[in-house]
Amino acid sequence: MARLEALRLPRRQARTARGWQRLRWALVGLAAVIVTTVASLPATWMAERIATESQRRVLLADASGTLWRGSATLALSAGTGSQTATVLPGRLTWDVAFWPLLAGTLRVVVNQDAAMAAPVALAVTPVGWTVQSGSIRLPAAMLEGIGAPFNTLRPDGAMRIDWSALQGRFAGNQKSGHLTVQLDQMSAAVSRLRPLGSYRADVDLTGADGKLQLKTLSGPLYLEGSGTLGRGARFEGTARADPDAQTQLAGLLGLLGRHENNVTRLRF
Repeated sequence: MARLEALRLPRRQARTARGWQRLRWALVGLAAVIVTTVASLPATWMAERIATESQRRVLLADASGTLWRGSATLALSAGTGSQTATVLPGRLTWDVAFWPLLAGTLRVVVNQDAAMAAPVALAVTPVGWTVQSGSIRLPAAMLEGIGAPFNTLRPDGAMRIDWSALQGRFAGNQKSGHLTVQLDQMSAAVSRLRPLGSYRADVDLTGADGKLQLKTLSGPLYLEGSGTLGRGARFEGTARADPDAQTQLAGLLGLLGRHENNVTRLRF
């Protein structure tokens, strides 16, 4: 009997091992079905979610394809209730990698055929996110989508955004990285003087907020200042005009802020 039991034990162990193996493969298969089902959701579903989460500041118009692989036209607006939006020429495309999803990582490559020199990869995990370094060229008119004061000024010109590798952690909303925004040959619908100047803004993402520094590269309208980004976003600075352009820019300076000690104070 002892010998018989000794023979049965390895068989039971083998059956148990095969059972656990089948269970693991069943769980992997179930995970694959869930991932495939979610990834097969139409791109229009994602467009609706992004619009809702951004309070309709970021819009994916004419979305086609799926959550897995698709394209759309990118537009920015001033938010819920706005009747207008600035549309970026070309198409935004995205491509989600399948295998990283099984390990809990969303890895997607994003490209914009009319504005980006190269695609950019971003990844999201349960603890945080990363974005590959890159750049994008946009019409300055898209700044209207931010709201005041740009929706009043209605700017025009060329804008280029360059960023280093960015990363963030969901715990504490911690972020790190650097962005540079260059605005060239800017003009505004409220001023006949063109161009007003070229400007550069540097943004350092540190902790839960970011720091903004603005300076003028060329006039005749000189702007400078600093501020913070985040929930308590604010900006303080000054604006002044070249002596030869003071008369032409008086109206614009009046819209930007209050005149104090020969400069216009900017507070947003």
